[in-house]
Amino acid sequence: MHVKHAALDFVPIERAVLAPAEDRCWRRGATFVGPVAGPAPLGLAVDLGTTNLAAAVVDMTSGEVLRSGSRLNPQTAFGGDIIGRLSHALAGVEQRRQLQAAALGGIAALADELTDGQPLRIGEIAVAGNTVMQHLLLGLPVEGLAKVPFTPATKAAVERPAADFGLAVAPGTQIYCAPSIAGFVGGDHVAALIDVLAAPPAGTWALLDIGTNTEISLSAGGKLTSVSCASGPAFEGAGLSCGMRAAPGAIEHVSIDDELHLSTVGGGQPVGVCGSGALSLVAALRRSRVINARGRLDIAGLRVRERYGRREFVLSEDCGGTAAPLVFTQNDIRAIQLAKGAIRTGLDVLLSDAGLASQDLDRVLVAGAFGSFIDIDDAIAIGLLPDVPRRNVVQIGNVAGTGACRLVACNGARTRAARLATEIRYVELASQPDFDTVFASNCLM
Repeated sequence: MHVKHAALDFVPIERAVLAPAEDRCWRRGATFVGPVAGPAPLGLAVDLGTTNLAAAVVDMTSGEVLRSGSRLNPQTAFGGDIIGRLSHALAGVEQRRQLQAAALGGIAALADELTDGQPLRIGEIAVAGNTVMQHLLLGLPVEGLAKVPFTPATKAAVERPAADFGLAVAPGTQIYCAPSIAGFVGGDHVAALIDVLAAPPAGTWALLDIGTNTEISLSAGGKLTSVSCASGPAFEGAGLSCGMRAAPGAIEHVSIDDELHLSTVGGGQPVGVCGSGALSLVAALRRSRVINARGRLDIAGLRVRERYGRREFVLSEDCGGTAAPLVFTQNDIRAIQLAKGAIRTGLDVLLSDAGLASQDLDRVLVAGAFGSFIDIDDAIAIGLLPDVPRRNVVQIGNVAGTGACRLVACNGARTRAARLATEIRYVELASQPDFDTVFASNCLM
């Protein structure tokens, strides 16, 4: 697990969720929370991602964000993406309980770590995740999300006692799950928008929250529209033959001239490729013409070989028989193509729906853990992002997590979230008449 002091210093408290009462107890509306260990209750703000869990602890009186951390979502053991999780959940009651227990276990571990083993200091929990992740956490039925028209059991915010889920936090603590916009545009995207709209860009802008499931919103003419893209886990380092999280030894940047140049997290020997490194590698392969516009590896290209009937690019050779070679396969390239094709198609569909082109975008906001570390020039080179002026693209970090910090402490933010979730128009990607054509085109390099 990676723990750090939070990049966000504080969130302004607007109509506090918890108000002081007496004897280390706090009032939450008509109910009480406590006694709470410590001088003030802490809020645990959770970004429940499909691949990764991230959380921060917030002082509920001052709004100060004290620490943050992340870990792999334990649910990945039951499927790397939303479809895999849904399939497992639909297999039976025990399988649904496994998924719920895995998510709760991850949240409990973060709560314990971020409070230095004092989770009884926590008096409120806010969770922002995609609709499926929140349903699985809450134990809600997911049958409607597994078939067209992908109907959730509820799109409204849900508040439940943390004690119902066996979490060892202060008595009376509630779990608040953010409202959803649609079946696959969930509370995490609402939380991201809450943060962006606290100081929105001028003009026409798009927010891309890139992850295993990518959500995109377009703000044009004073109106917001959203779309969801099943981008898969490739951009988070999962599902690739040598994929890994952005940990020491992960290749994070690649360049090719007459030779191959690799940069790794921590500067050590490469042991795998994280999401940003995979994007950088594919961009470098395309620039050097080792792959063609269709993503096909040239067998005569630099460091390309065919083994067991498949083509692969060799990142590092066998080290005297003590380690397997590190390779990036043709299938890995296809996974990146499919992911970037899905994301770009989502943006193109929203622009077309609004009668706009990519040149009309005044700002492109790239969010999420992956979006924080990618090289924007690489993303434009392979067509993940539109070819707009570089100054128009802004990397804004994990705004879903920042939005969750606002939601854990502020009733004002929760009111805005409820309004946003009902006002934003959702565009169904696959129902667009030219979806297949646009998607196929966007899979090209």
